[in-house]
Amino acid sequence: MKTQLHPTSRALPLIHALLLSLVFVLPSLVSCNLAAAATKSQSFLPSQNKAKIWGIVPKLIDSSIPKHIIVMGGPASGKGTQCQKLADKYGLVHISSGDLLRQAVSSSEGGPTAPHISTIKQCMEAGKLIPDNLMTRLILDRLRSRDCQERGYILDGYPRTLAQAQSLQDAGISPDVFLLLNVRDEDAIKRVIGRRTDSKTGHVYHLEYNPPPNDPEILKRLIIRSDDTVDSMKVRLKQFRANVASVENWYRDIKREVDGSSSP
Repeated sequence: MKTQLHPTSRALPLIHALLLSLVFVLPSLVSCNLAAAATKSQSFLPSQNKAKIWGIVPKLIDSSIPKHIIVMGGPASGKGTQCQKLADKYGLVHISSGDLLRQAVSSSEGGPTAPHISTIKQCMEAGKLIPDNLMTRLILDRLRSRDCQERGYILDGYPRTLAQAQSLQDAGISPDVFLLLNVRDEDAIKRVIGRRTDSKTGHVYHLEYNPPPNDPEILKRLIIRSDDTVDSMKVRLKQFRANVASVENWYRDIKREVDGSSSP
């Protein structure tokens, strides 16, 4: 029997193609926008002195492919899937703010956020934003790693507030492109309530769009993330809507929008 793909599943290749065209097929347009932004306002220039404090060494990479990308979208907008595809194709480091938080909560090695683990966990379970200072500390620690400086990066889910965007600039970090994924709230909620995660491999399935294999071992490992509930999603979507305008305005000169729920 022929399998019928849900419109959301069929849309993924189109969304990926749109992202590719926006980021990698139009580098000259991006360069023009960056030049215009630098001329228009000194606020878009990196702060070299502050960058040195964090150990981040800004450097120019001679390439037509943007190496510093921010992707913003609401919960369940497909950020993680599309970011990973772009990262794999072009050798960039995929930095997921959600993954960093889950690693911090589950890590037994402590680290700079160890005293705040309970706060992070409570915020995640309630669907609330992590305090800006904690989230920024995690992101900047990751960005100053050697692989990010050598290969470039895609920031997935950060910055989520204007204060976080300002923190990046203060640290001397200026993205080449800002991509905004647009998905209707009702579609996002439908995506998230059917999501299941393999607790061993981290692979994410969806009961309707991308069902897990009929393997007893895999099925018993599937878990529902604490923030993958309707109530949590409503809180997360409300907070996203409250902050997205200020962040996209901050990056308005390098912004590109993609319809994350469109069908071919």
